[in-house]
Amino acid sequence: MELRIDARKTAVTLLIVAIVLVMLHVGGMLSRYVLGHGRLLGVIDTFNVNYENNVPTFFSAFLLLSCAALLAVVARKPDQTARDARHWRWLALIFLFLALDEDASIHELWIGPIQYLLPMDGIFYFAWIIPYGIGLLLVGLLYLRFVFRLREPTRRLAILAGSLYVAGAFGFEMIGGWYLSEFGDDVDFPYSIIVAGEEFLEMCGSILFLYALLGYLGDGLRGGPLRILVNSR
Repeated sequence: MELRIDARKTAVTLLIVAIVLVMLHVGGMLSRYVLGHGRLLGVIDTFNVNYENNVPTFFSAFLLLSCAALLAVVARKPDQTARDARHWRWLALIFLFLALDEDASIHELWIGPIQYLLPMDGIFYFAWIIPYGIGLLLVGLLYLRFVFRLREPTRRLAILAGSLYVAGAFGFEMIGGWYLSEFGDDVDFPYSIIVAGEEFLEMCGSILFLYALLGYLGDGLRGGPLRILVNSR
């Protein structure tokens, strides 16, 4: 059996899904906060990107898990040094954790203890960004040389993908924290739009990184589709 994967078509399809999910979220928030229809038989919460255990959450976790799987495949490529293979393996574990975090909201467990020990508001309203920010800085420093060893266009795509993801996960989260600190803890339509921007940037970052990894794996095919051969016997 032969499975053919076209990196560009895959990325475009995933991007369309992300756009549709965000549009459904925005439509649901318009219905809830502007038109006064709070639930619509549960449909609004099903596509609310600010909620967990729904369609957008599972899609985001799927993207991160797919990146983790491809990173594990890249780590087994024979045409690289043992040091680079080790970097790919650790990156696969990081993305696996991010996928679990996305689905189970592990990062939110940090908010209570940190707020208890060191009460914060404003851009640090969501206190989990402090330990995760420190972790991001450490990983960035450890991977700096590795990233600049990557060949083009993988290096450029990886940097852009990481920038998009961080802008969403940290930048928009800080904007959302500032908004809630300034205007109260009640979620409203403007805050819902901030969350939509956050989640969309995270999805775009994951999709772009997935595209970069597929391209990296498919380089040997000289621009053709990536082929995964599976022995059916």
